[in-house]
Amino acid sequence: MRFKSTSADGLLLWRGSSPMRANGDFLSLGLQDGALMFSYELGSGAAVILMNGTFSDGKWHRVKVVRDGQFGKLTVDDYGATTGRSPGKMRQLNINGELYIGGMKEIALHTSRRYLAGLVGCVSHFTLSTDYHVSLVEDAADGKNINTCTN
Repeated sequence: MRFKSTSADGLLLWRGSSPMRANGDFLSLGLQDGALMFSYELGSGAAVILMNGTFSDGKWHRVKVVRDGQFGKLTVDDYGATTGRSPGKMRQLNINGELYIGGMKEIALHTSRRYLAGLVGCVSHFTLSTDYHVSLVEDAADGKNINTCTN
């Protein structure tokens, strides 16, 4: 995906049970204090992969996240890649339900306070599994405070 933000904190992507259960599986991507954080829980503890930097500079950034079993990889622009691994032996992500991009209702409740606010900015070029291009407006089931992004 590509994104730009003017806020140091905000949810870019969330998929998980809603509301969040203790040790419930999830996959998330977001900004925390200007850094980019990719996190997922497979049932034996969350993996947290952090790319330090100031990604809330209002400029476009290209981000790619990959999860393969317990292993995760976060790549941003030309900063290279950061990798991590979830603890324990669990390897499968067991999640159903909606995929949220940019925010959701009652965000603190649904993310167990991992995120308190949605993205202040724009998302574009969202692709799943290397080849499924999501049309962010046309494919959306719902949306609030959505406008067209400018370059």
